[in-house]
Amino acid sequence: MAERSRWSPAALLEWGLVVCLARTFAWLPESAAYALGEAAGRLAYRIDGRHRAITLENLTRAFPGTSSPPEVEALARAVFENLGRTAVDVARSDRLLRGSSPEAVRIDGLPRLQEARRRGKGVLMIGAHFGPWELLSLIAAIRYEPVHVVARPLDNPRLDDMLTALRERGGNRVILKRDAILAILQALRRGETVGFMIDQHISEKDGVVVPFFGRPASTVFAPALIAMRSGAAVLPVGIIREGRGRYRVRVAPEVPVRRSGDLRADLVENTARFTAAIEALIRAHPDHWFWVHRRWKTQLPLDPKLGTGVGGQGSAVVAAVSDSA
Repeated sequence: MAERSRWSPAALLEWGLVVCLARTFAWLPESAAYALGEAAGRLAYRIDGRHRAITLENLTRAFPGTSSPPEVEALARAVFENLGRTAVDVARSDRLLRGSSPEAVRIDGLPRLQEARRRGKGVLMIGAHFGPWELLSLIAAIRYEPVHVVARPLDNPRLDDMLTALRERGGNRVILKRDAILAILQALRRGETVGFMIDQHISEKDGVVVPFFGRPASTVFAPALIAMRSGAAVLPVGIIREGRGRYRVRVAPEVPVRRSGDLRADLVENTARFTAAIEALIRAHPDHWFWVHRRWKTQLPLDPKLGTGVGGQGSAVVAAVSDSA
C-alpha cells in the first residue's frame, strides 16, 4: 500500500482518532480503561465482518477436530477482546518507564538472554504479534538492555512517527526493514540485540514455505540467513498478559541453527525451527495472537529446499549477507 500524505484528510483523521483513544485510555482509571478496551474489542468483533471471518477461518483450520464451532467463536471473541486490551497496554505503557512495581513484569528465562549476550556475537530475538508485543522492547530496555527493533513503516506517516517514538523509548533503536540487513549485521557484530517479528505472511519471492499450524506458510527467511552468517544466538521471546497492567515475558530456550553447507536447505530448516518455536508460544496462549491477519496466503506446497528460488528482494538479501560475511 502506498504511503499516505502526512497532510491528507484520511491520515489526519486516522491519526486524530488514535491520539484521542490513546489519551482516553491513559487518562481513565485502570479498571475503566481496560473495560473500555475490552468493550471496543467486542464491538469490533460485531461490526468488522472481514476480520471476524478471517479470524474464524484461521482458528478453525489451525485447530481442526479439536474445537467445536461455539468454541472457535468464543476464542475469536477473546482474540478481539485481547486486541482491545493490547491497545490499552500500549497507551498506558509510560507507567513502566516511571517505575511500576517489580511484580508488574516477570521475566522467565532472562539468564538465557544474558548468557547469549556474553558470547559477544549478538542476540537475535524472534517474536510474534502476540499479547502486548509493543511493550517487549520497552521492557527489554528497562530490565535487560536497549535493543534494535526491525519494523516496517506504517502507511500513515503521522502514526508511524508516533509508533517509532514509542519503540525507541529507553534507548532502543528502530531499523527499517527496507534497510535492515547491513544494519542488523553491524549491530550483531557489536554484540548487541536485535528483535525481529517472523509471524506475518511475506511474498513467496522473499520467503520460504514452511509449516505453521500444519499449513504451508510463506515465512521471512532473513533471520535464518543472518543467524547462519553472524553466529548470533536465536531466542524466541513473547509477552503474556497476566492481568491488568501485569505481564510475564517468556524467553524460550535458544534455537539451534543448522549450518550443513547447503545454504538453501539450511534456510528452510532454520526458518521452520524458528517458526515452530513461535507456534509453541501461540498454542499455549491462542487468544494472544493476531489471528485477524491473513497468514496463510500462499498457494505453494511445503518445499524441502527454498522451492520458489531466491528472487526479487530475496536475492538482494542473500547477496548482502554473503558480501558482508
